[in-house]
Amino acid sequence: MRPTAIAVMLTLIAPAAAWADHGVGLREPGMNPVVAALVWAGAAFLVGMAVVAIVTVLSRRRQSQPDDD
Repeated sequence: MRPTAIAVMLTLIAPAAAWADHGVGLREPGMNPVVAALVWAGAAFLVGMAVVAIVTVLSRRRQSQPDDD
């Protein structure tokens, strides 16, 4: 094997062994599922409001100007 391939293999294997020893303590617990659902629902609502506002502004008809004839 090439020395480069050996170095890559050792680089990939070393963190795996360390993760096996300390996997639980390194990660923080995730957000409560109810809170996560509420945050995503709020974000979806805000995006929906923005889409409605943009469509309303873009589809607004301009008033016709009276002719000066």
